[in-house]
Parts: sequence; structure tokens; C-alpha cells
Amino acid sequence: MPSVTPEKIAYEERLNKLLDTYSKVYFVLVDNVTSQQMHDVRRGLRGRGEVLMGKNTLQKKVITNRAAAEGASTTDKTIAEKFVKENLIQGNCGLIFTNDSVDVITDIIAKHRIQAPARIGAISPVEVTIPAGNTGLEPTMTSFFQALNIATKIQKGTVEIVADKKVLSVGDKVDNSTAALLTKLKINPFYYGLQLKAVWDDGVVFATEDLDFTESKIEDVFSSAIGNMTALSLGAGIPTAASFPHLVTDAFKNLLAATLVTDYEFTEFGAKDLKKAIKEGKVGGSAAPAKAAAAPAKAAAAAPPPKEEEEEEDLGMGMLF
Repeated sequence: MPSVTPEKIAYEERLNKLLDTYSKVYFVLVDNVTSQQMHDVRRGLRGRGEVLMGKNTLQKKVITNRAAAEGASTTDKTIAEKFVKENLIQGNCGLIFTNDSVDVITDIIAKHRIQAPARIGAISPVEVTIPAGNTGLEPTMTSFFQALNIATKIQKGTVEIVADKKVLSVGDKVDNSTAALLTKLKINPFYYGLQLKAVWDDGVVFATEDLDFTESKIEDVFSSAIGNMTALSLGAGIPTAASFPHLVTDAFKNLLAATLVTDYEFTEFGAKDLKKAIKEGKVGGSAAPAKAAAAPAKAAAAAPPPKEEEEEEDLGMGMLF
């Protein structure tokens, strides 16, 4: 059933169009976000995506109707299952429709965060620590510090905090004393902006903790794993696709080392030219180390084989004494 009012019909058409146009949906919380911030984010996303706000119930209804309609695709049904049944659309939530990667969208969102003071009754999203040092406040202000159990001393007519003091943890509610003290110290500890909580990417939902894995981090993990596998293969003497290039390189080095101490030469892979360059000191430092390394081998090759000890005659054999 279509929506009743023209506004709801227009909203339904727009949401359906966005779902048809874009393959990714970013779910963002917009608590404590000003209208100016929303305008800035929309401007930053221009040409890259669109932001859609609205009532959760209306959004869920449109998505449910879309999945139940005749000819609904598998994607439509999956969207309804994820968005509605798993309750991704809840709270003060907005939807960003785009085809861009996560890092591009998060960069745009991060650019439009604003710093704000700690208001009474607000829930702290971060830990807040007051640093040690001179506050510049008069000694009459020590009552604020005493209420929060912050050690202070009077230094040159002003209040000085002796040691760092954590006054708020994540999830704490800001009370009157903490808000007043942070205001007097001119500390604005909170940053407010769109908060990304999940991403729908062409059939897959990624939670916030999954979004920390960027392409560069994934490459680092794979590179480390390949390095470990290569080291294991070389140590165990089991050739693999990862260790084979190293085996070939080591074999070539051994052959090249053999040519340095003998008259044998081979021309493959430029070994003859490389041998000449090493002896002339153009590769691998001066020629002295190469000659010094070759000398013992040449001496060993030129030395005559050791003579076998002659068997001494047993003069007493067959003799009678």
C-alpha cells in the first residue's frame, strides 16, 4: 500500500530511488549534530552521495513494502532483513547513500566534527584527563578541585595541579562540578559529528570494528603471513611458491661464489660479467675481500694431496730370536 500523504509518497519514491542508484548505505548517528554540520556534510558529499534523514518507522515501512512487492529482488529482501529485522535503523539515525569506499566517506565526516564543551548531563564519549600544571586560576578557586579530589598547590599566586587527573570515563554523565571546572580551565573535551555505526556494502553489513581494517592494513597482514610462510618453508627445506624465488637466488649465489674461487665460468644471467665486476671491486665493495676469500680456496686446490703413510715393515716377522 502506498503512503497516504503527498510528502510520504515523495519520501518513499526518493528512498526507493536511492536504493536503486547506490550499492552502499552508511548508517550514522547524528546525536548533538548541528544543522550547520549537516549542511557541511551534504556539501562535502555532493557528487559522491546523498544523506537521507527521516522517521525510522517510515523508513522501515518503505523498505518492508519494497521487499514484499511483486517482483522484489533478492537484494531487496536482504535489505529488509538486515535493515529492519536486525534493527540497523534505530535511534537518531541517518542514511548516507554512496558508491565510494569507507575511507573517502569517513574523511568527509571527520572534516566536519566540531569541538564542544562538556555540558551538564551529557554522556562522555571519551576519557577526559586534566593535565598537571599551572591553571592560571586564583587560590579562591581551590574548592572546585577539592570537590573532584584533585591535588593542587599554590604557586606564584595561582592554583597549580600536582598530577594528571582523570575526571571522566567513557559513558560517564557530566555533573555540575566537572562541567564548571572544565569550563573554567577552558577545556573543550568533546567532539561532535556524524558517528558511523555500520555499513551496508552490496549485501554485506560491516560493523564499526570491522571498518578499522583498511586496504593498507589488510595488505600488511597478508605480507606478514607470506613472510612467515616463506621463512617456515626455507627452514624446513620444503619448497613452496613463496620460497622458490629465494631458493633460486641462493643457488645462483652459490654458483657465483664457486666461480670466484675457480676458473670455471658460466654466462647465464650475466654471471661472467658479475664475476668480473666483483673482482674489480665494482660490486660488493673492493676487490680485496674477494681476493682474500678466494686465496684459501685456491691454495687448497693447488696443494698436493697428502701422502699416505708408508706401512712400516715388521722386521720381526718370521724371525727367531
